[in-house]
Formats: sequence, structure tokens, C-alpha cells
Amino acid sequence: MKVIENRALKDEEKMELQEIQLKEAKHIAEEADRKYEEVARKLVIIEGDLERTEERAELAESKCSELEEELKNVTNNLKSLEAQAEKYSQKEDKYEEEIKILTDKLKEAETRAEFAERSVAKLEKTIDDLEDELYAQKLKYKAISEELDHALNDMTSIAPVQPA
Repeated sequence: MKVIENRALKDEEKMELQEIQLKEAKHIAEEADRKYEEVARKLVIIEGDLERTEERAELAESKCSELEEELKNVTNNLKSLEAQAEKYSQKEDKYEEEIKILTDKLKEAETRAEFAERSVAKLEKTIDDLEDELYAQKLKYKAISEELDHALNDMTSIAPVQPA
């Protein structure tokens, strides 16, 4: 009788310990879920930022091409004006000013495009880091789930002690 009582007491203690472990595992799983949700939310935000940055880069590149074409046209016009320098000296000054403005715009567009490219690279790295973190959290979640399943199986496999 004493042995049965001792065994019942040990089983009870073991069950209490497993219940505590189960609660801790549930808490860890909830924390992992929360972190997963947060990482997923950040990923959505970063993907949106990346999309906007890519659109800005495309726009800057398009503007750069337009400015390059416009600059070529202005340069051709300038050569024509230089051939007729005496007759068109006032127009020449006007076109030189336009070239300066277009060159400044071109430099500005190139600077924006370079900035956009750097931003895209940073965002891609951030996305890679977040994807790695997400993968690690998923593995952690899976391990915790398996641990919970084992704990639950252990708890259900403990048969109640029958009085003698």
C-alpha cells in the first residue's frame, strides 16, 4: 500500500511538472507566434517600401534616358549654332543655358538613381535577413510544437493508479 501511495505521489509530481512544462512550452509557442506575426508584418511593410523604391528608380532611369536624349538634341543644335556664330550669337547663349540646366537635371537624376539603387540593395538585404529570421522562427515553432506533442503523449500515456 505504501509503495502504491509513493508511486501515486511520484506520478502526481511528474504530472504537475509536465503541466508546468506544457504551460511554459505554450508560452514559448505564443511568443514565437507573436514574433512570427511581427516579422511577417515588417516583411509586408518592407516589400511595400521596396516596390515604391523600385518604381522611383524606374522613373529616375526613364527620366535619365529622356534627359540624355534631350541633351543629345541640344548638343546637335549647339553645333549648328556654332557654325552660324556671328548670325546667332544671342541664340547660342540661350542654348548654352539650357544645356547647363539639362546637365544639372541629368546629374540630379543620376544621383537619385544611384540613391534608389543603394536603397534597393539595403532593402533586399533587409528582406533576406527577415526571411532568414522567419525561417529560424518557423523551425523554432516546429520544435516547440513537437515538444508539446511529446509532452501531451507522455501525459496521456500515464495510466491512473488503481487501488489495490
